[in-house]
Amino acid sequence: MKRAVFAIAVMLLVPPSAWTQDAKPNFSGTWNFDAAKSDFGPAPPPESLVSVIDQKEPNVKIATTQKGPMGEISNERTFTTDGKENINKMRTPAGDQDTKSTTTWNGKKLSTVTKMDMQGTAIVINESWELAEDGKVMTIAREIKTPQGDFVTKVVFNKQ
Repeated sequence: MKRAVFAIAVMLLVPPSAWTQDAKPNFSGTWNFDAAKSDFGPAPPPESLVSVIDQKEPNVKIATTQKGPMGEISNERTFTTDGKENINKMRTPAGDQDTKSTTTWNGKKLSTVTKMDMQGTAIVINESWELAEDGKVMTIAREIKTPQGDFVTKVVFNKQ
């Protein structure tokens, strides 16, 4: 009996956040990009960028609308977080492009490697998603590899 009481007392003293330290973040929601905190590297930033994410492990669906100098572009993609290859189409100013990606969890970060061939040019994008502790800020860091050179971007989103 004393052991049971002691075990319950210990559980009550341990903060609930410690019980869920291995829990994966859920990125679901509507996210608006924060231009002041984002860095698009050599590319011009969009006028607006909104991502609507629906995450039901292991499936993640993203609908993105971006407005910029070349007009408005909307994309939808679906992937799984289990490391299996996913194929999506991405609309670009150069037309629709097939993409192949694999996504896995790296601790509390969601990591995706996307490969595409844009008009004969091989492009690889390494992407890492991170959610702030309060769940209201999402940061997506990207390393984009092209034959013309590599560059990095950081896009910060605020939850609507």
